[in-house]
Parts: sequence; structure tokens; C-alpha cells
Amino acid sequence: MSRARLAGTGAALLAALVICPPPAHALRVVTWNMFAYPDYNLAARQPYFRTVMANIGADVLVVQELNSDAGRDSFLTNVLNVVEPGQWASSAFFTLQSIPSVEGGAVFYNGPRDVLLTRVTPVGYTNINATFRVYSMHLKAGGPATVDSTTRRLECTDIRNTLNLAPANTNFLIGGDTNFYGAYEGGYIRLTESQADNDGRGVDPLNMPGDWHVIPGYAPYYSQCPCNTSCGSFSGGGLDDRFDLFLSSTVMQNGEGVDVVPGGYFAYGNDGNHFNTDVDGGGFNTAVGLTIATALKNASDHLPVVCTVQVASKIAAASQLDFGSVIVGATANQTLGVTDSAIPPADDLDYSFTAPAGFTVPAGSFSTLAGATTNHSIGLGTGSTGVKTGTLAISTDAPDSLTKNVLLSGRVLAHAVASLDSSAIVVEDSLDFGNLETGGFRDSAVAVHDRGYGALQARLSVDGAVIAGGGGRFSIAGGFSPALVAGTGRRYTLHFDDTGAVKDTTYEATLTFTNSDEPLPGATAAASLVVHLVARPKLGSNVGVTPTPPSALRFYPPRPNPLSRETRFAFDLPQSAPVSLEVYDVHGRLITRVVSGEQTAGHHEARWDAAGPRGVRLPAGLYIARLVTPGLVESRRLVLLP
Repeated sequence: MSRARLAGTGAALLAALVICPPPAHALRVVTWNMFAYPDYNLAARQPYFRTVMANIGADVLVVQELNSDAGRDSFLTNVLNVVEPGQWASSAFFTLQSIPSVEGGAVFYNGPRDVLLTRVTPVGYTNINATFRVYSMHLKAGGPATVDSTTRRLECTDIRNTLNLAPANTNFLIGGDTNFYGAYEGGYIRLTESQADNDGRGVDPLNMPGDWHVIPGYAPYYSQCPCNTSCGSFSGGGLDDRFDLFLSSTVMQNGEGVDVVPGGYFAYGNDGNHFNTDVDGGGFNTAVGLTIATALKNASDHLPVVCTVQVASKIAAASQLDFGSVIVGATANQTLGVTDSAIPPADDLDYSFTAPAGFTVPAGSFSTLAGATTNHSIGLGTGSTGVKTGTLAISTDAPDSLTKNVLLSGRVLAHAVASLDSSAIVVEDSLDFGNLETGGFRDSAVAVHDRGYGALQARLSVDGAVIAGGGGRFSIAGGFSPALVAGTGRRYTLHFDDTGAVKDTTYEATLTFTNSDEPLPGATAAASLVVHLVARPKLGSNVGVTPTPPSALRFYPPRPNPLSRETRFAFDLPQSAPVSLEVYDVHGRLITRVVSGEQTAGHHEARWDAAGPRGVRLPAGLYIARLVTPGLVESRRLVLLP
């Protein structure tokens, strides 16, 4: 398992060995009194140190009784980089009573002991609130009722005074070989008591009041000594003292951010079954196994103490959500995944949303576990058309990203408008093939438009076309093909088959186009378009055949329209009737009378040459043709081109 997970800054005493890259798990901080390293029995002890370090999984190792630069280099080269090549680095080494001048390397001392400070920053984090300080202390040895205990109290008074200078809510661990015999010792009280300034108050992860020395009930927590008898220069006596420990700042035990993991604090190798005896006594150890327990007994007269630290939360989310195009009135949602990208175990990511205008977000606060993703529905307001943009703000407790911004965008379109005319809404019209001899009929065309189409209007989907009536003689040339209509109308060519048609008979049919919005969220059906189709084969040489009169009054659209030279008007009369067909300008002024007076039953056509009453060509523009006959008053627009 890689130990390259941390970046450390700071300065040392005795020594601090710190490691570097992304955390593969919660960070394991270890303190270990190495007992006169490298001066005592180095060759024999190094293999045992390697066995322990290969299994303990440390990320930060703070050591005491590392006696020289050479000792630091030896442990780094011959232990750490043997079990995990190239993964470890170390801080500088400082001799006794050194006072580093660099920021982050304060020394607390009163008497013969120095204190180490190292700032630990997990790789991938930058904010100060994602870091924590590690202080190493090695307090004066000696019994609880001696001058040494007084020395420890004075050392801890200086340590506490210095810790109180840290900014409020600073994350810190202070650990090492304290030589405390119980919670009653003055030094322990100084580090943990409530004072006027509690920024530097330490909190013990374990609730261990009273005397700690040779108390069977405290057996699982002892760190000295893993050897009972025949221990060489080690103190011996078996596991019966809690000299080695960690205290943390208050904010590192509040369950948020950088925090001591519950259950992650223990003396490595102490299974609670070896009180006052060898840690491998009886040929077993249920915590680490016999091989590691034996290595612990022979490496040092202290067990390592482990404090597991969870890292802070990290947020990962898309930087942009694009809703694309939707139609007004649609329900438009996009899913935004919010991930706590910290490697578990790490702090939960707590967050809430602030929506920009035109968008909706879930209300309230949310929490996502480390390594997990929670999906949220983000909405686009579709009550009005327009290009909608805004920045969604995610407020978080991730120290490196207290606010994560997500750019939101979308386009809300108006519904398509189906029409048979590009300049006006026309949902019903007529197409007259004329009154021609057999073989004289020519194909004609109609166009389907999306009236008023622009950047903020949906395209029109022409979905179907059905021709009813006309004896099956009318058809769409080449068959019908669906189309999406935007700025240019879709033309459909219509054909009349006059083969075998009855002369002087009016053939009528109805062409119906079914339409809808293009397939976008919010699409609905658009208006159907109806085109009345008429064709009349001429009588020709079929003498004696009585023409069939039209069945209804009808005023057909002028053809052509728009016009440049002339156009043709056509109308049907089921019976004789007076007819007035006049052309007006847009101001309602009469331009000319094209037809006036009694007309016989039948189909009628009249031509107009776009001239006024004196034969002068009219200027380009919009004109109105108005047909009046009993039972029908109808107007048609005319566009005269230049």
C-alpha cells in the first residue's frame, strides 16, 4: 500500500518523518519512542523495525529518541525506504533546545526537552482548514511524586501557552512519550484543562481518569513496555504504563472536517491480553499476529500509538449544465450529481444550493458520504421564451471549495405556428387546377410554413398529409415525406389525374396536413392545415353532356400570388347570382372592379393585370380582392411585386 499521501511543512526536534501524495485512506498518524536509535543494538533491531513499519500503515510517523542526523538518515534509508521504496521523506533534524526560526516550526521547551511541530497537508488540498498540525513531545522521565513530574508540568505549561497562540479552531495533534502516570499529573492537567484561552486545549480520545500505572482495567491502552524480562537495555516490566499518547484540539473531535476517527486510536500491538507481560507472551497476539508482536517486543521498549485522522470533504460537480432547447410550458430538468470526492473514510460533504433567476433548485441542506454521489434535479423556468443563463452556487463545508459554481444555460422557444402562408396565419385555403381539356392539367404546389419562425421559435414538424374525396384523382407527386420546417416553407407538389375523367365535372377533394412542434420537451400538436382541391375537365367534343354545376359557393385564392404582371381570380356559383369582385388598397380605397353584375351558375374565372381604372400599373404593395355575392363575402390578400 502506497504511503505517498501527504505533504508536510515545518521543522523538527528529535525527528519527524513525513510522507507525501493522495490519501488512499484516512490518515494514520503514529508516535513511537524508538529508544536510543541508532546508538543501541542497531543491526539487531533494524529488521524488527522493518517488520513493524511494513504492517502498521503509517502516513505520518513522529518519533522520539532518534538521536542524530545519521539516525534519521539510517531509519529513512534502511527501514522506511526498504519496506516502501521511494515513498518516505523526513523533516529536518534539530538538536536539543533548538529554536527553529521558520514559520510552522515552533519549539516548546522548559528544561531538557524540545518539541516538534509539523504541518500536514494532504495532497489535493490547499486550504488551511484542510490541514492539521502535529506536535511531538518527549517529556521528562521519572516517577509521579518526584521533581521530574514538576518538570513535566512546567514543560506542559509552556506547551499549552504556545498552543493557545494558535488561531481559534486550529486542527492539531500533540503526541509522544509523555511519561505521565495518570490523569492527575500536573502536565496532563495543563494540556487538557479549561483556561481563559482554550484555543490550545487538548482533548484525550480516551476517557481514562485517575491512575494509569499497573491498573488491570486499563490494560488494552498501555504502550510501555512490550518486553517483560531479559529485555537488555529496555526498561522491561511488561505492558503496564500509558506513557505514549495523543491529544487533539477540540475541533478535531467534533465529527466535522479534519477529525479523529472514532475507534481509530490505539496502542499498536496491544490486544488487551498481555497486561504486565511480553506483548507476544504465550505465543500469540490477537491484534497483530505473533511475528509482528515479537518484532514490537524487540524493536523498542515502547509500542507505537496510532491516531487515525479523517480528511476534510471535497466537492466534485459539473461546472456547467446545459438544458438545450425546450418549448414554453415544458417541464425541463437536468440532473446534477454532487460528489464528495474525498477518499473514505473522510468527512461528509454538507452543502446547499442558491438558484439564479429563471432556474429552480432543491431547498434545504444535504449531506453526501465520502466517495458517494447524490443526484439532484435542477429545473429551468419555462414560463416565458428567451435564452436563460445563470450561475448556480453550491455552498459547502469543503475547505478548498466553500462555494462551487455551476453555469446553467437553456433556451425556451415559442410553439411553432402552422400556416399555408409565410406572412399571415392561414389554416385553410384552396387550390384550383383550372377548367382544362384532357391532358392540359399541370401540377401545382402548396407550401407549409412555420409562421414567424425565428431563433426563439420551435420548428414545425409536418407529420402527415391525407387527401379525401376527388375520386382518388388528386395526389402528392412523389408521395408525402415528413419535414421539419423553419425559415423556408416546405413545398408539396400536387397532381390531378384526368385520365378517364367525366367532362365538365367538378372534382373536389380535401388535403389535410397534420402538424406539431419539433420533438423537444413541451412539444404539442399544431393546427392542421386544410387545402380544398378543385379541377374541372372541359366538355370538349362531348356534345349533349350536361355540365355538373358546383356544389358550393367558393372564392379561390388568386393565382399567381404574389404577382408581378397579372393574376387570375376564380369563383364557383351553384346557381345564377349577382357578383361583385373588386380590388382595394390597404387604406380601403377602391382601385378597380374586376366583375360586376349577374353571373350564371358554374365556374368562373377573371384576369386582372395589376392596373388601376385608367390602365396605369399600380405600385408594388399589398392589395385586397373582395368577392360579394348572396351567401358569401370573402377577401383575399394580393402582394404585387415591383
